[in-house]
Amino acid sequence: MNKIDCKFLPDEDLSETQIFVTTQTYDRFAKEFAERWEWNPKTIKEIKKYNIKPFVKYAKRSGSVLLVSCQSGRDYSLLSKAGFSCLGVGFSYGLLTEAVKRVPHGLFVHFSLRSLPFMPESFDAVYADALMHIPKKDIKEVLRDFMIFLKPGGVVYLSLRVGKGNVLVMGDLGGKRYITLFRKIEILEMVGSAGFKVVWSESSPHTDPSLPGWFSLVAKKM
Repeated sequence: MNKIDCKFLPDEDLSETQIFVTTQTYDRFAKEFAERWEWNPKTIKEIKKYNIKPFVKYAKRSGSVLLVSCQSGRDYSLLSKAGFSCLGVGFSYGLLTEAVKRVPHGLFVHFSLRSLPFMPESFDAVYADALMHIPKKDIKEVLRDFMIFLKPGGVVYLSLRVGKGNVLVMGDLGGKRYITLFRKIEILEMVGSAGFKVVWSESSPHTDPSLPGWFSLVAKKM
Protein backbone atom coordinates (compact mmCIF):
# COMPACT_ATOMS: atom_id res chain seq x y z
CA MET A 1 0.00 0.00 0.00
CA ASN A 2 1.34 3.41 -0.98
CA LYS A 3 2.10 6.02 1.65
CA ILE A 4 -1.09 7.84 2.67
CA ASP A 5 -1.33 11.60 2.20
CA CYS A 6 -2.37 12.80 5.66
CA LYS A 7 -1.50 15.36 8.30
CA PHE A 8 -2.62 16.58 11.72
CA LEU A 9 -4.27 19.99 11.81
CA PRO A 10 -4.10 22.59 14.61
CA ASP A 11 -7.92 22.95 14.56
CA GLU A 12 -9.78 22.77 17.87
CA ASP A 13 -12.61 20.74 16.35
CA LEU A 14 -14.14 19.59 13.08
CA SER A 15 -15.87 22.44 11.23
CA GLU A 16 -19.08 22.36 9.20
CA THR A 17 -17.08 23.12 6.05
CA GLN A 18 -14.80 20.17 6.73
CA ILE A 19 -17.84 17.90 7.23
CA PHE A 20 -19.29 19.10 3.91
CA VAL A 21 -16.03 18.50 2.04
CA THR A 22 -15.72 15.04 3.62
CA THR A 23 -19.26 14.11 2.56
CA GLN A 24 -18.56 15.26 -0.99
CA THR A 25 -15.45 13.09 -1.09
CA TYR A 26 -17.42 10.02 0.00
CA ASP A 27 -20.17 10.77 -2.50
CA ARG A 28 -17.66 11.01 -5.36
CA PHE A 29 -15.35 8.17 -4.38
CA ALA A 30 -17.64 5.72 -2.58
CA LYS A 31 -16.60 2.73 -4.68
CA GLU A 32 -12.91 3.45 -4.16
CA PHE A 33 -13.41 3.80 -0.40
CA ALA A 34 -15.39 0.57 -0.20
CA GLU A 35 -12.80 -1.42 -2.10
CA ARG A 36 -9.76 0.07 -0.42
CA TRP A 37 -10.84 0.35 3.21
CA GLU A 38 -13.99 -1.67 3.85
CA TRP A 39 -14.31 -4.85 1.81
CA ASN A 40 -10.73 -6.01 1.46
CA PRO A 41 -10.00 -9.35 3.22
CA LYS A 42 -7.48 -7.90 5.70
CA THR A 43 -9.94 -5.28 6.97
CA ILE A 44 -12.79 -7.78 7.22
CA LYS A 45 -10.60 -10.10 9.30
CA GLU A 46 -9.79 -7.28 11.73
CA ILE A 47 -13.41 -6.11 11.88
CA LYS A 48 -14.58 -9.60 12.81
CA LYS A 49 -12.02 -9.65 15.66
CA TYR A 50 -12.33 -6.13 17.09
CA ASN A 51 -15.95 -5.25 16.19
CA ILE A 52 -18.25 -8.14 15.44
CA LYS A 53 -16.98 -10.65 18.02
CA PRO A 54 -17.29 -8.37 21.09
CA PHE A 55 -20.59 -6.95 19.86
CA VAL A 56 -22.13 -10.41 19.42
CA LYS A 57 -20.91 -11.41 22.88
CA TYR A 58 -22.90 -8.64 24.64
CA ALA A 59 -25.81 -7.86 22.30
CA LYS A 60 -29.17 -9.60 22.51
CA ARG A 61 -29.25 -12.59 20.21
CA SER A 62 -31.33 -11.94 17.07
CA GLY A 63 -32.07 -8.47 18.42
CA SER A 64 -32.77 -5.25 16.53
CA VAL A 65 -29.66 -3.20 15.73
CA LEU A 66 -29.31 0.41 14.60
CA LEU A 67 -26.10 0.75 12.60
CA VAL A 68 -25.02 4.39 12.82
CA SER A 69 -22.59 5.33 10.04
CA CYS A 70 -23.17 2.10 8.11
CA GLN A 71 -20.81 3.27 5.33
CA SER A 72 -20.86 0.83 2.37
CA GLY A 73 -22.71 -1.94 4.20
CA ARG A 74 -19.86 -4.24 5.27
CA ASP A 75 -20.80 -4.46 8.95
CA TYR A 76 -24.49 -4.60 8.09
CA SER A 77 -23.74 -7.70 6.04
CA LEU A 78 -21.70 -9.31 8.83
CA LEU A 79 -24.28 -8.61 11.54
CA SER A 80 -27.18 -9.77 9.37
CA LYS A 81 -25.36 -13.06 8.80
CA ALA A 82 -24.94 -13.33 12.58
CA GLY A 83 -28.73 -13.24 12.95
CA PHE A 84 -29.43 -9.61 13.86
CA SER A 85 -32.26 -7.50 12.43
CA CYS A 86 -30.52 -4.37 11.17
CA LEU A 87 -31.26 -0.82 10.05
CA GLY A 88 -28.36 1.09 8.53
CA VAL A 89 -28.08 4.87 8.75
CA GLY A 90 -25.55 6.87 6.73
CA PHE A 91 -24.74 10.50 5.91
CA SER A 92 -23.34 9.97 2.38
CA TYR A 93 -25.63 9.17 -0.54
CA GLY A 94 -22.63 7.76 -2.38
CA LEU A 95 -21.79 5.28 0.38
CA LEU A 96 -25.45 4.32 0.82
CA THR A 97 -25.71 3.64 -2.92
CA GLU A 98 -22.65 1.41 -2.62
CA ALA A 99 -24.22 -0.34 0.39
CA VAL A 100 -27.40 -1.11 -1.55
CA LYS A 101 -25.35 -2.61 -4.39
CA ARG A 102 -23.28 -4.79 -2.06
CA VAL A 103 -26.04 -5.74 0.39
CA PRO A 104 -29.21 -5.84 -1.75
CA HIS A 105 -31.31 -7.28 1.10
CA GLY A 106 -30.34 -4.43 3.43
CA LEU A 107 -32.47 -1.59 4.77
CA PHE A 108 -30.59 1.71 4.56
CA VAL A 109 -31.68 5.32 5.18
CA HIS A 110 -30.02 8.72 4.84
CA PHE A 111 -29.91 10.95 7.91
CA SER A 112 -27.56 13.35 9.61
CA LEU A 113 -25.87 11.32 12.33
CA ARG A 114 -26.28 14.28 14.69
CA SER A 115 -30.08 14.41 14.50
CA LEU A 116 -31.48 10.90 14.26
CA PRO A 117 -35.31 10.75 14.50
CA PHE A 118 -35.98 7.42 16.21
CA MET A 119 -38.44 6.76 19.02
CA PRO A 120 -37.35 5.95 22.59
CA GLU A 121 -36.51 2.32 23.29
CA SER A 122 -36.67 1.33 19.60
CA PHE A 123 -33.58 -0.92 19.44
CA ASP A 124 -31.89 -3.69 21.38
CA ALA A 125 -28.47 -2.38 20.35
CA VAL A 126 -26.71 0.49 18.61
CA TYR A 127 -23.64 -0.31 16.55
CA ALA A 128 -21.62 2.83 15.84
CA ASP A 129 -18.35 1.95 14.14
CA ALA A 130 -16.02 4.71 12.96
CA LEU A 131 -17.85 7.79 14.24
CA MET A 132 -14.99 9.87 12.92
CA HIS A 133 -16.79 12.67 11.09
CA ILE A 134 -18.79 14.13 13.99
CA PRO A 135 -17.35 17.16 15.86
CA LYS A 136 -16.26 16.57 19.43
CA LYS A 137 -18.74 19.17 20.64
CA ASP A 138 -21.63 17.04 19.33
CA ILE A 139 -20.56 13.55 20.41
CA LYS A 140 -22.06 13.78 23.90
CA GLU A 141 -25.47 14.63 22.47
CA VAL A 142 -25.19 11.77 19.98
CA LEU A 143 -24.43 9.36 22.83
CA ARG A 144 -27.43 10.66 24.78
CA ASP A 145 -29.57 9.93 21.72
CA PHE A 146 -28.23 6.37 21.69
CA MET A 147 -29.25 6.03 25.32
CA ILE A 148 -32.78 7.14 24.42
CA PHE A 149 -33.06 4.81 21.41
CA LEU A 150 -31.99 1.73 23.39
CA LYS A 151 -34.33 -0.58 25.23
CA PRO A 152 -33.52 -1.25 28.92
CA GLY A 153 -30.41 -3.40 29.15
CA GLY A 154 -29.45 -2.59 25.56
CA VAL A 155 -25.85 -2.12 24.46
CA VAL A 156 -23.91 0.27 22.28
CA TYR A 157 -20.77 -0.63 20.34
CA LEU A 158 -18.62 2.44 19.70
CA SER A 159 -15.30 2.92 17.93
CA LEU A 160 -13.45 6.20 17.52
CA ARG A 161 -10.07 7.19 16.11
CA VAL A 162 -7.42 8.04 18.69
CA GLY A 163 -4.34 10.17 18.28
CA LYS A 164 -2.54 13.39 18.98
CA GLY A 165 -4.37 16.54 18.05
CA ASN A 166 -8.07 16.92 17.27
CA VAL A 167 -8.39 16.74 13.48
CA LEU A 168 -6.66 14.60 10.86
CA VAL A 169 -7.00 15.31 7.13
CA MET A 170 -6.51 12.52 4.61
CA GLY A 171 -6.18 12.83 0.84
CA ASP A 172 -6.26 9.14 -0.02
CA LEU A 173 -9.33 8.95 -2.28
CA GLY A 174 -9.06 11.86 -4.69
CA GLY A 175 -10.62 14.32 -2.26
CA LYS A 176 -10.05 15.35 1.33
CA ARG A 177 -11.55 13.59 4.36
CA TYR A 178 -11.44 15.31 7.76
CA ILE A 179 -11.41 12.99 10.77
CA THR A 180 -12.04 13.72 14.44
CA LEU A 181 -9.39 12.33 16.80
CA PHE A 182 -9.94 11.55 20.46
CA ARG A 183 -7.93 10.52 23.46
CA LYS A 184 -8.94 7.36 25.27
CA ILE A 185 -9.78 9.22 28.48
CA GLU A 186 -12.06 11.61 26.56
CA ILE A 187 -14.03 8.70 25.12
CA LEU A 188 -14.49 7.00 28.48
CA GLU A 189 -15.60 10.25 30.11
CA MET A 190 -18.17 10.95 27.37
CA VAL A 191 -19.61 7.44 27.51
CA GLY A 192 -19.85 7.59 31.30
CA SER A 193 -21.48 11.01 31.30
CA ALA A 194 -24.16 9.69 28.94
CA GLY A 195 -25.09 7.11 31.57
CA PHE A 196 -23.54 3.98 30.05
CA LYS A 197 -21.50 1.35 31.86
CA VAL A 198 -18.52 0.08 29.86
CA VAL A 199 -18.38 -3.73 29.82
CA TRP A 200 -15.57 -4.21 27.27
CA SER A 201 -12.93 -2.04 25.62
CA GLU A 202 -9.82 -2.48 23.53
CA SER A 203 -7.32 -0.45 21.52
CA SER A 204 -6.45 -1.69 18.04
CA PRO A 205 -4.21 -0.55 15.18
CA HIS A 206 -5.45 0.85 11.91
CA THR A 207 -5.30 -1.45 8.87
CA ASP A 208 -2.48 0.85 7.77
CA PRO A 209 -0.21 0.98 10.86
CA SER A 210 1.11 4.42 9.86
CA LEU A 211 -2.32 5.93 10.60
CA PRO A 212 -3.95 6.67 13.99
CA GLY A 213 -5.62 3.58 15.45
CA TRP A 214 -8.92 2.88 17.16
CA PHE A 215 -10.39 2.67 20.62
CA SER A 216 -13.49 0.47 20.72
CA LEU A 217 -15.90 -0.36 23.51
CA VAL A 218 -19.19 -2.00 24.36
CA ALA A 219 -21.31 -0.19 26.95
CA LYS A 220 -24.61 -1.13 28.53
CA LYS A 221 -27.70 0.92 29.32
CA MET A 222 -28.34 0.24 32.99
